[in-house]
Amino acid sequence: MENNSTILNRIWLDATNDFQQRIPEPTQSNMSKFIDAILDPMNHNYYNQFTDALVVRIGGSFVHDLAWRNRLGFFKKKRIDYGMTIQEIVVHWVKAHAYRDDFEDVFKMHRPEAEVWYHSQNRRDQYPITVNDVELRTAFTDENGLNKLVAAILAVPINSDEYDEYRIMLQLIAEYENRFGFYKQGLSGAVTTKAIGEDFLVSVREYAELLQFPSSRYSGIGAEEVPVFSKPEELILLVRPSVKANTDVRNLAAAFNKTDAEIRERIVVVDEFPLPNVEALLTTEDFFVCQDTLYNTTSQYNAKTLGTNYYLNHWGIYSVSPYVPAILFVTDNASTTISTVTQTVTGINATIDNDEPEAGENVQITVTMQGSLDPNTYDNVKVAPDAATYEVTILRDDEPVNSPRTRVDEYGVLHVSKALETGDVITVVCKSTYINPSGDTTEYTDDVTATVA
Repeated sequence: MENNSTILNRIWLDATNDFQQRIPEPTQSNMSKFIDAILDPMNHNYYNQFTDALVVRIGGSFVHDLAWRNRLGFFKKKRIDYGMTIQEIVVHWVKAHAYRDDFEDVFKMHRPEAEVWYHSQNRRDQYPITVNDVELRTAFTDENGLNKLVAAILAVPINSDEYDEYRIMLQLIAEYENRFGFYKQGLSGAVTTKAIGEDFLVSVREYAELLQFPSSRYSGIGAEEVPVFSKPEELILLVRPSVKANTDVRNLAAAFNKTDAEIRERIVVVDEFPLPNVEALLTTEDFFVCQDTLYNTTSQYNAKTLGTNYYLNHWGIYSVSPYVPAILFVTDNASTTISTVTQTVTGINATIDNDEPEAGENVQITVTMQGSLDPNTYDNVKVAPDAATYEVTILRDDEPVNSPRTRVDEYGVLHVSKALETGDVITVVCKSTYINPSGDTTEYTDDVTATVA
């Protein structure tokens, strides 16, 4: 703990030249002269400089060890000095197009589509506290009195602010659930024993692997065009105290690709979640979108009360991102269910645009899958894919003809060789093989014929 002379000397050295000319340097031999000069009513301007330096400058460095810190504070990004809104943009993934060497739209613009989310300033809090002249005089009589006074002045508003911010950020978890809805993984019960803790670890390790693969199911917006993914070492786990107590951190470190020491920084213990039956939240550092727009201390002397009012001002943006993975572990086995559409294939149907092509002509063959969907209530889900391989045979007067240039390309276009003759019969067998991961694999065929005109 710093004594009075050390604090006073630092203030005097940092003060203005005018202050140093009017107020004697505080030393062990003339400490009383320094105090008398500061408290002299004729030196009130210097008194204001002194108290401001004591509270704002000196106090800021002395109180850190006494302050309660927001456990979610590391999620915050650096302060915004200009503006009050953050624009979060993610670009849609691009769908693949088949290569074609006969396209004539090479200069067509393919403008990227994007999702945009705005996070605006939504906090303007102020924490007032007063320094009284009488209290300051008393502090001079104790060797460490100034240190104690500063701690008493600043610890309260700082702690109040940090705790309020912690609660605001926790409440954002509930806001996310109300606005978007978390992807939930059910647990067999609360993690209050080592056995359930091991089951919980298995689930976390599984999702640490799954989240490496792009998927839209784990984000807030759930848009197919904006899949999310994350490396294991980027993940952060928010847990209740009982979860931390009944979890083997070393096993979790292996899943996150971290050392035992590093993983402790990726596990954040919160006293509670603002939602029922929640044990943990697995997400990334980008889940919280929180940035200060103003953080300072201002003062105003009150001549009537002989005290100086200090105001800790804290403004900021507090929001959450819908574009990062977030998985909630709950105790009521209420796992998120993904709607499944079952496709039953009955066959394929092949048609040809022109069954009497001329030699050298190109003709489109169209293959469509036949089948049904259960349920069939989704407009954007169709029986698919319409894909096939092709085998071509040619008969001339019922005898096979070898014509390599007569073929079907990857786009289903039949190229009729110029060497064919009128009356040649072309048969194209279309074959589709649909692999069912949970059932049998079946081949479906259909054919079309064309006679060269």
